[in-house]
Formats: sequence, C-alpha cells, structure tokens
Amino acid sequence: MSLHKDEAIVLFKRAYGESDKIIRLFTRTSGKIAAIAKGASKSQKRFMNTLEPFNHITVEYFEKYGKGMARLENADIVETNHGIETSLKKACIASFFTEFVDRLTKEKEAHESLFFALKELLFAVKRHDFLYSDIIYYQFLMLDILGYMPNFDSCVYCGSTIPDEKKTHFSKERGGILCKSCARSIPHTVCGEGVIPGLMSIKNREKPLANMFFEHQARDIMEGFMSFHLDVEFRSYRILKSVVL
Repeated sequence: MSLHKDEAIVLFKRAYGESDKIIRLFTRTSGKIAAIAKGASKSQKRFMNTLEPFNHITVEYFEKYGKGMARLENADIVETNHGIETSLKKACIASFFTEFVDRLTKEKEAHESLFFALKELLFAVKRHDFLYSDIIYYQFLMLDILGYMPNFDSCVYCGSTIPDEKKTHFSKERGGILCKSCARSIPHTVCGEGVIPGLMSIKNREKPLANMFFEHQARDIMEGFMSFHLDVEFRSYRILKSVVL
C-alpha cells in the first residue's frame, strides 16, 4: 500500500453506509480514481466541506496495487465551488463538463492537460455569464485533448483544401467537412455559409457565432457528431439544453 499526494477536482460523491462517502476524483497526475472517505459524513477535521462536487482540492490517499477503491486520508481546499450555486445555468454547465470528463476517461489514465482544462472551465463559469460560444469552446478544447476533434480544415474523404465560403457540407459519420464533389456520394448535413467558419473562430477564441440561426445549426452539428462518435448519452446535457441552449 502506497501513499499518493495529488491535486484533484471532485466529479461526484455519494453516501456509503452511515458515515462514509464514495468519491470520484479527477486527479492531475493519475487521472480518474474512485476513493472511499471513511467517516467523511461525521468528520469535522479531515473532510469538512472539501468533498463537494466541482471543488478543486489537494488529496492524500492510499492505494493497493490492482485492488478496488483508494482510501482517502486527507483533503484540503484549493478553490471551492462557491459561485456555481448562484444560478441553475452555472450548475448545469459545471455538471455537464464534469460528466463529460467522467464518461470519456478511463480509470487511472493520466490526462494532465484535461485536468487543467476542467479546472479552467470551473474557474471561468463561476465568474462569468457563459454564452453558447463559451460552452462550444470548452467542448472543442476537451475533444481536442481526447483526440475527438472534428475536422473543419479539409475534406475528410479526399483531403482537399476547402475555402471558408464553401465549407457547407458536414458529415457526422466521417467526422468533418466534405468538399462539394465528395458530398455527392457521402451522407452529410448541409449548413449555412459561415457556420463552419464560425465554429472554427470559436475554437480559436476569435469571436462568438453571429446569431441564433448560426447557434441552432452549430448545436445540431455538434450534437450529431458527439452522439455518433462518442456513443455516450450525457444525462446532464439534456438538462443543460433545456435551461441554457
């Protein structure tokens, strides 16, 4: 049994028995881990207000090689989730992205850059009123880190370069844009001129989408792509969509 010290973001917690808690953490150096916090419901010293979802904390935990959950020994606050509770919109955004990280990563698979992306997102959502463009930006950031980023640069079938004004054919199955010639034989969605360049500008943090029409089409593109390629239904996204999108 070895002692580990790390930074972590709390993804999820639930009660276990009379006084214990099961915690799912996304750590900086070890990725996602499940841990049991013995006596956490009664402890006023080790775990007081530290194990709430969205908290950024430092942790000490023991882990037996290849055996079940880690045992959480201590946790200290780096930054609380204070500010997220001020609106349903903020809570929905934070819930979606923590579920996003939880569902798309494997246990004990290190993703340091993803840890920092989630940390940045939670920091930002507490302090700013997010636009839909902000949500898309962080989706792109995390998809890119995980290797799922759609191809908006060239035709995904023949590889040809497509000028921005002709980026109007998107194939969710192929995972990116199509040139006009390849679009004749491959299933795709036709979107308005400027929608794909608009998504590219969000990825590059240049400007938000122009109007609600572009937002609607961008949302359809992203939902179709994620549903097809990730094969994961995010429960929190349904709530987010009803509240925010």
